[in-house]
Amino acid sequence: MIEGNSTKEIASLLHISPKTVEKHRSNICHKLEISDTPSLLRYAIKIGIADPELWLD
Repeated sequence: MIEGNSTKEIASLLHISPKTVEKHRSNICHKLEISDTPSLLRYAIKIGIADPELWLD
């Protein structure tokens, strides 16, 4: 997700179904009380597990 992969691409990389990817993302958001994917990405950047430099050309 951080690298810009779609749910389908993530599922393929992990050899799981897209529904499983969505469920894991939903569970993470619920536990962190985060309502959407952009907010989840901002959180990942804030705690240092995502590098915003990855998106710069």
